[in-house]
Amino acid sequence: MHLPENISVALSQLKNNKMRSFLTTIGITIGIATVIFIVSVLEGYYLSIQSDMNRLGSNVFQVQRDENFSGIRVGHSRREKPRKKIKVEVAEAIRENATLVDDVGAELWKRGRTIVYNDKKTNPNITVGGGEPAFFINNGYFIDDGRGFTWNDIQSSKKITVLGMDIVDILFPFENPLNKIVKINGIKFKVTGIIERAGSSTFGDSNDNIVVIPISTFMGLFGSNRSANITIRVKEGVDFEDAKSQVVGIVRKVRKVPPGEEKDFAIWSNDSLIDSFAGIASKIQLVAILLGLISLLVGSIGVMNIMLVTVTERTREIGIRKAVGAKKASILFQFLNESIMLSILGGVVGMFFGILFAWIVGVLLETPFAIPLWAVITSIAVTTLVGLFAGLYPAAKAANMDPIDALRYE
Repeated sequence: MHLPENISVALSQLKNNKMRSFLTTIGITIGIATVIFIVSVLEGYYLSIQSDMNRLGSNVFQVQRDENFSGIRVGHSRREKPRKKIKVEVAEAIRENATLVDDVGAELWKRGRTIVYNDKKTNPNITVGGGEPAFFINNGYFIDDGRGFTWNDIQSSKKITVLGMDIVDILFPFENPLNKIVKINGIKFKVTGIIERAGSSTFGDSNDNIVVIPISTFMGLFGSNRSANITIRVKEGVDFEDAKSQVVGIVRKVRKVPPGEEKDFAIWSNDSLIDSFAGIASKIQLVAILLGLISLLVGSIGVMNIMLVTVTERTREIGIRKAVGAKKASILFQFLNESIMLSILGGVVGMFFGILFAWIVGVLLETPFAIPLWAVITSIAVTTLVGLFAGLYPAAKAANMDPIDALRYE
């Protein structure tokens, strides 16, 4: 029996036993669907993080107190004791002593504020940022209209603000907000600029749900007893790691960290954050693969049992084929082919549902939809191997049947 004929017979057997085939392949379907779903969702998140982080630029890194950034651990140090807050003055020390960097900016944050304009007001979920002139370029924000800050604004503690597009949409749906007066924490601020729409971040927060004021004004409004983040832009043509090392040395000196002792602050950049996520994702993928393998093991046992039943049901057919000259190899290959087809069917159905659920999650979470090619190829290869090994014993049993005994079987 040739391969096309073998495939035709196998498909005919699956078609004639639809319910049995479906129940047999549930384990394989669940295993493949689980792996495809989790791998695809993680791939979408990975692409989203890359896109979100690349908005900051590949030559920007940040000094902050903690290793955690939006729930992702950056770096590998252990916190054995509470760390001192990073003061705004650290940014000035970097500006004065670092020769390998250009723009340095300290920033402070206060969340859960309400912005008021006349009789309109936002929900109490606005993030207020206190920044220096480098705030916008270092954080990947672009001024759509108006202007950002100057050092004169900082030194004079001017009550001016730059609005994100979420605030503009709520408070100024039909008018230009430039030079209008809004209230932040009950204090009047003049709008001098509008930030170009940035969209949502990977972690679900809107990048447009912010207002920014001069950092000196921020400290007068909300207090200065908080830890600052410091963003640093590396000079063009300078080695990124050299610039980071120089800044680390300056910050260690300012914070009086003795030589040989672990630094009491964190450095993160696009690469460090992406690598940290990749480390977490690889562990999740490993768990998904282990769960998938358990389901595939259960599925392979189901395939083997059904193939044994099939061999028993078709004993007379096997006897007739042997009586007319069919070789052992031909019968072995026929039943192996049916077992493989049954397993591949479960794998294809599993891939369909895994891709479908991953697409739904991508739409709901607004992350890119991505199916890694290696996952698809691996799924097909694994299901083929599962079918092969699950069908070996039943196929060998069929091939080794005595034709006379087989013809007598009732």
